[in-house]
Amino acid sequence: MISLSANAILPSLSVAALIVASAADPPTTGASGCTDLASRQGVNITYTDVVKCFDSIPFNKEAAKTTLESVTTLFDDYYISRDSAMSPFLAKPLESDPVDIVAKLKKIGRTRYTSDRKFHTDVNLAIESLHDGHSVYVPYCYMAYMYTQPLSLYAPVVDGRQVIKVYNDNKKRGYEECTVTNIDGKTAMAQVKKYASTLVTSKDPNGRLNEALTSMVYSPSAGTFVVFPGRFAIRVYLPDSPSMRFELKCANSKAPIIVNDNWVITPQLPWVFTDTASYIKNVCLAQPEPPQPSAANADSPHKRDLVSVSAERRDEINALSKRAFSDNYPAQAAVAPHGPSLADDSVPLPLSSPVYDAIKIGAGNGTVFYQLKDRPTVGIIVLFITLIDFAEIDFMYQSLETLYHKGVTDIIIDVVGGDGGYANVSPDFAQLFFPNKGPLDKILPVNFRSTPALQQLSAKVFNSTDGGLSQLGNMFSTYGGGFYDSSRFFDLANNRMYTDNSLYTDTVTQYRNGRQAVYTKLTAYKPVTHPVHSNLAKYPWTNNPDRLRIVTDGRCLSACGHVIYLLANQYGVKSYGVGGTQGEPLSKHQYVAAAATTNVIFKRIFAFANMTSPMKDLPYQGIVTAAIGEIFAPGSTVPLEFDGDKYPTDFRLDYDPVNARSREALWTQVAKAAWK
Repeated sequence: MISLSANAILPSLSVAALIVASAADPPTTGASGCTDLASRQGVNITYTDVVKCFDSIPFNKEAAKTTLESVTTLFDDYYISRDSAMSPFLAKPLESDPVDIVAKLKKIGRTRYTSDRKFHTDVNLAIESLHDGHSVYVPYCYMAYMYTQPLSLYAPVVDGRQVIKVYNDNKKRGYEECTVTNIDGKTAMAQVKKYASTLVTSKDPNGRLNEALTSMVYSPSAGTFVVFPGRFAIRVYLPDSPSMRFELKCANSKAPIIVNDNWVITPQLPWVFTDTASYIKNVCLAQPEPPQPSAANADSPHKRDLVSVSAERRDEINALSKRAFSDNYPAQAAVAPHGPSLADDSVPLPLSSPVYDAIKIGAGNGTVFYQLKDRPTVGIIVLFITLIDFAEIDFMYQSLETLYHKGVTDIIIDVVGGDGGYANVSPDFAQLFFPNKGPLDKILPVNFRSTPALQQLSAKVFNSTDGGLSQLGNMFSTYGGGFYDSSRFFDLANNRMYTDNSLYTDTVTQYRNGRQAVYTKLTAYKPVTHPVHSNLAKYPWTNNPDRLRIVTDGRCLSACGHVIYLLANQYGVKSYGVGGTQGEPLSKHQYVAAAATTNVIFKRIFAFANMTSPMKDLPYQGIVTAAIGEIFAPGSTVPLEFDGDKYPTDFRLDYDPVNARSREALWTQVAKAAWK
């Protein structure tokens, strides 16, 4: 028996219709509004250039109608957390207001807009209020530029008190390590936390604080850690004002130093336009789709192009801006070599600081291995992105063997700033350390929404091909039937893989926070995806959580979060959380991997089945993503995304002027705390 609510059956067309009835086109400022911006050719762009261009774009009623209709369809009928997001209380360290995303979108539909930018901004902000990194709306029209402050900030604890300090000054004025007392006339910490509260990346306010502030991230192209200035210093939506005013307290000045810095504005891509009309045509409006590449090339786990990032990753624009400061613009990234060297060598470390160093053992496509030089029994695995394929797992086996032969007995797993990726290989990472667990101990249950359209789709795509990607490691690639192919899932009731599309037809109806929806029964990813290596048994850390430690800043997301949940919550590995607010709990990870889709992927799967997608194409270039599957902790009835009791780290560490600039110092700190 299939029980369907009215919300699951009725298309969400009325919301979009409201915007057409109530909104009027404003007078345009003419085709020349973007001329000054175009004339800059990507350099020396002023805030006024961007404002003038954006304000010259007339409100497009038809585009707004289609956009809202498409977004509402996705979030009303397919978004897995539509009703769970209205939970009135989350246990710490999670902290997020209840959000009725459908009601917010309907409110947008009732609003009379005269600004095109305001409409698209409101849609973006509505979805970002979910604090669900799988779910974003990114219109390139108004996210075409990146806005960067010369001062990047961090929040170390100095002499027992947490303060905001300057981490790096790109203008080389020597402001590093100055204390920031005020920003735009208000307390610096309050201003940073206020901005952090808007970030999509986590339901943990201290995870969001770490995302807002400067951090070191591993750069594959640089082959080492580089400085990412943080989301407070890098914006992708037009800031409220052309500059920021900082009040600094510096050691070499008795009087406060006032710094007014304009935003440095750079294009995200080399956009080509000459005026408003061509900006709308080339930047805003959707472009004809190029011929589809083969599945194996288009969805390769190592694809690193600038715009198209995997659906499992966080906010696409966040990935753009982070990559701009690491992989693509190394001159702007302050590379931190081994030892305590600072991003700017004009700022010395305290004279009493020891030199920390580590030996790099090897780097793969998602992991890099080190051994502490002064504590050679300690090895480190940095999981910087979870786009791990089977070849990467073989590399990890080889690297663990190398650490073993070098005398390593203890392992630190570093996921500070770790990115998401392929959820189905997360158990493979965990079984490197706990290979004796049974197949069902290596997976977490997951479910999906089910609608009449998905039931029809699942029947047509059952047992479909994905172009061989499952042989690489991405068992749930978005080619073929993607997440709607039941043959890719484990039938928990019958202890086997699904042999038909009953995952989407043998459903359950649930009420969550007063609203009803139809869900699949709990299922799981394929339990065993990679053979266990015979050498694992001889390692001192194998099946021994006392020889393993996790260090995280709460930003480990999606598939990375899946890895850490298995290691910490199921296998008992202790975790250390660094950063956030002094004295407050911090999450081990952000949202834990389940499944996410984009408007493009959604359309592709329906096209594969020769069906019309329930979502219309977005008229503006960009992307809308939504979580469509959710993971549960074993035995829990609360989706792990909202199950705050499962999140806190076991121990807390503070950033200081040394460990914030030297990952080796942070590793040594963890090693001393864990193994004395």
